[in-house]
Amino acid sequence: MHRTMPRAVRGVAAFAAGALLLSLAACGSDDSAADPAAAGSGGGSIDVVTRWTAGNSAAAAQKRVFDAFTAETGIKINLTEGLEAIDDQVETAVAAGKSPDLVIVNLFDKTVGWLDAGVTVPVDQYVKDWGLATTMKPEALDEWRVGGVAGGELQGLPFSGFSWPFWYNTDLLTKAGVTEVPKSTDDLIAAAKKLRAAGVGPVAVGGNDWSGQKLFYQIAQSFTDAATMQKVMKEGGYCATPSVMNGIKLFTDLRDAKVFVDNVAGLSSDDMYASYYSGKAAIMSAGSWAYTESKASGTGIETRTALGGFPVPNGSVYPKPTAYQGFTGVGFMITKQGAEPGKIDKIRQLVTKFYGQPAVGDFVKDAGILPPVTGDFSSSATDPLLKASLGLDADVDYAVLPDVWIGSASDPITQVLTGAYGKATPQEICGDLDTATKG
Repeated sequence: MHRTMPRAVRGVAAFAAGALLLSLAACGSDDSAADPAAAGSGGGSIDVVTRWTAGNSAAAAQKRVFDAFTAETGIKINLTEGLEAIDDQVETAVAAGKSPDLVIVNLFDKTVGWLDAGVTVPVDQYVKDWGLATTMKPEALDEWRVGGVAGGELQGLPFSGFSWPFWYNTDLLTKAGVTEVPKSTDDLIAAAKKLRAAGVGPVAVGGNDWSGQKLFYQIAQSFTDAATMQKVMKEGGYCATPSVMNGIKLFTDLRDAKVFVDNVAGLSSDDMYASYYSGKAAIMSAGSWAYTESKASGTGIETRTALGGFPVPNGSVYPKPTAYQGFTGVGFMITKQGAEPGKIDKIRQLVTKFYGQPAVGDFVKDAGILPPVTGDFSSSATDPLLKASLGLDADVDYAVLPDVWIGSASDPITQVLTGAYGKATPQEICGDLDTATKG
């Protein structure tokens, strides 16, 4: 989902591939912007950069929408697949005068600042004019507003809502003598010892990328109310906030108790998935985008998985185990070029097709998204893990997802947290997080 790589590598990859691909797309466009009279007629093209690339569980559903759209309207989609550094890729293209019209992307890292930077345009009026205001869930829209609050300017249109629970391989737990899914952190530490004794890794996570970042924050906020945690994520003050320091110490205590798999600081999210799917690790934290992918692994892991939350530490502000849930997954961001008179009606036709009930149901079925619009999609929720996740509300509390709050500090923070999964002390971790947050 929120896949990133170190900034130094990202810049080179973005320029080499992003500028070239987008240049080719722009040169091949039949752009009716030069002829406003043609804007309302069939034909023409839209330049799109998408996070849903080949191999992603949503790619097939996306292609069906694109194909049906072109067949109905005659409008061609010039498609560029987003790189790992899709935010840098798009910014490089915009700076080179090769801006796409529409970006299908997560609200994370640099994209949180695109509206202020003039890369994209606000979409508040489009929601009203395009008939989406009555069907889109208010909580989904609010997460895409500036500041993540009601009343803020709308940065884009949310699409793929997600759940992000803990996954427990019940077969491995049972074989190791763990009779139930851990409910407390003491239970988790005890389970990790039994799993290791049985030759199984405990909690798998990518300590070197976004997956480790998200799990760190889930643990670190265990003793902090949501408003305080949001403020610290946005402004810093990790070291000066005792409840956050307690959460960071909890993280290092779990790390030092060997709750995470060996050499976790050097692992990626791909390593996490591979370890869990293959039965080398018994626990991971992963989102609903992985439900269909786990089934596609052919290991049968989906039949041995129970979904739950991160176990509760003593004194936590959360009464229940925690998980993430939200709508900052993939959505639609319209660039300044896409908002021009010759383009915006084409964008309207494409975007509203995605929000039609058949298309949303297709994404629920293929990619396990939580629908951003109202309606009954239960018949589309054919995946067993998706069905299980729809019933999680009674069993978990939802923690604050960091993406919107840490914004463009995401990459330096991830680099700091690689050290946290290594040997860094709580004081070193909080100090480095404060430095990364304040830039």
